[in-house]
Amino acid sequence: MGYIRHPLYYRQFRCIGSDCTDNCCIGWEIDIDPETLADYQRVSGAFGKKLRDAITIPAPDSAENAHFILDSAERCPFLNNRNLCDIFIRLGESHLCQICTDHPRFYTWLSGGREEGIGLCCEAAARLILQPTGFPQWEILQATDAPADGPEETDPLEQTLLSMRDELFHLIKPEITVSFDSKINTLYHTAAAMQEQYDAILFPFPGDDTAPASHLPDWSACFWQEDFLRGLLDGCLKLEINDPGWRDLLTAARQLLPEICQKRPDFLEYYAPKLYEYDQLLLYFIYRHMLQALEDDCLLEKVQFALYSVSLIQLLDIFCWLRDGILTEWQQICLCKLYSKELEYDTDNTAFLGSYQITAG
Repeated sequence: MGYIRHPLYYRQFRCIGSDCTDNCCIGWEIDIDPETLADYQRVSGAFGKKLRDAITIPAPDSAENAHFILDSAERCPFLNNRNLCDIFIRLGESHLCQICTDHPRFYTWLSGGREEGIGLCCEAAARLILQPTGFPQWEILQATDAPADGPEETDPLEQTLLSMRDELFHLIKPEITVSFDSKINTLYHTAAAMQEQYDAILFPFPGDDTAPASHLPDWSACFWQEDFLRGLLDGCLKLEINDPGWRDLLTAARQLLPEICQKRPDFLEYYAPKLYEYDQLLLYFIYRHMLQALEDDCLLEKVQFALYSVSLIQLLDIFCWLRDGILTEWQQICLCKLYSKELEYDTDNTAFLGSYQITAG
């Protein structure tokens, strides 16, 4: 592996521990990697017994991972009453399982190196992601485990996707100011054209007679139609939901759709000083998800997931503004975090949004 690339804010991230209003050790099944499981098997004394008694180990032929047995409140058994980790306290950070060490960080492994970032599901990370920046800036490091004879040969498809993603970054952060709706629509049309180009590289022979990107609908105009939003929210409500508060929020927003659509221009005027947050979210979702097209070749779906994600967050922003008469920084962080936890970390949910057809009313 050669390079490591991450956004400049990546190294600013610090877990805020017991100061966090949420907790990544509550409500999540925490998998234990094989190396850490073997380490826990070697811990002696009463704490070692407590460790082993709190772990479910799957059958040898199972594809499942070992994991901690959550208590009745869905808390990790080693999360103490101060919301601190007893494993960290008793054994040290080096004895945490890999997912606890990494979270909320994510990694994308590429032929020439890896990309990394922090996930929107964490409030400390969300605060960093939402902060204003110009065009995306990266810190690029040389990996300590890079081969002595230089990096591996670069994958041409990977380079194509990276170049396409850079083009989308330029559309998100243009030199001249454009409206959010124009930006979203341009991103959609550009990504549709990119999908055609990408398909031509993959399948260099005549394909079907699909409509060219120039004949695609106006994405934002379609999205902000009341009937379309009602169908989209109904679909989201059918997905697996972890937090009942998410269902309540979607249901309440669905009931207020006529007013949300009507008052959206007023909200955009009210929120004008912070509209850059939607650019930051677009950058985040496209940075994190677009290269997953290397696995399934569905570039447009990855971009659509970003468009739906940011537009749905804006819809929920408008709902909260209508309900409370204000949208605070903390409310925005909490909405982004809740959205990410409910939709971004489940591949069925991301596939649903990415493939949801945008249609004119």
